[in-house]
Amino acid sequence: MGFFDLKATCAICHKEVGWNRFQIANKEWICPACFKKAGFNALTPIRKMTIDDIKTAMNSQQAKNKELNSFNATKKIGGYLEIDDNKQLWLISKGFLGKKPKVYKYSDIIDFELLEDGETITKGGLGRALAGGILFGGVGAIVGGVTGGKRTKPICNSLKIKITVKDINDPAVYINFIEGKAKKNGIIYKIASESAQECLSTLQLICDSQK
Repeated sequence: MGFFDLKATCAICHKEVGWNRFQIANKEWICPACFKKAGFNALTPIRKMTIDDIKTAMNSQQAKNKELNSFNATKKIGGYLEIDDNKQLWLISKGFLGKKPKVYKYSDIIDFELLEDGETITKGGLGRALAGGILFGGVGAIVGGVTGGKRTKPICNSLKIKITVKDINDPAVYINFIEGKAKKNGIIYKIASESAQECLSTLQLICDSQK
């Protein structure tokens, strides 16, 4: 069937659909419900995907949803990072492009780094101490310590933590604190820095627990 045909049949659930549908490989279609169940978004290259690919994605998404529903946070850092210390799991609170957060194991973390305007400020991870002047005495320590005197610009345009994980398909995940201009002597930067400090300290403690 062509795109302008009024009706088509979903290749997964076999229900009839109108124009609100998504084309996959072999000129077949899937309905919005199956698209959502597979965890797809606007960036998913579904035109190259076969029926088997989509069924695999749906099964994987179902397993992720089950894991997410059983996640019980014992610690939350703002709207950024959640920890389930009983099961040794963690997730980033804000999903990318509205996607549900992905649950990771403690052992999935390889290393992490704080990036300010694309520059690495400090690093940590398995088998290493948190470097770059970071202090563990209080959450405000990042303001004077982690930046190591490199704050030459009065404005921060980006502040985030990059976490490298054991996932060949998606090896880097990010916790975004600032996405836009923020004065470094202002309250937004201060609060974001404090949250980043606490996330860094928590991630390092997780890595240390895996030794």
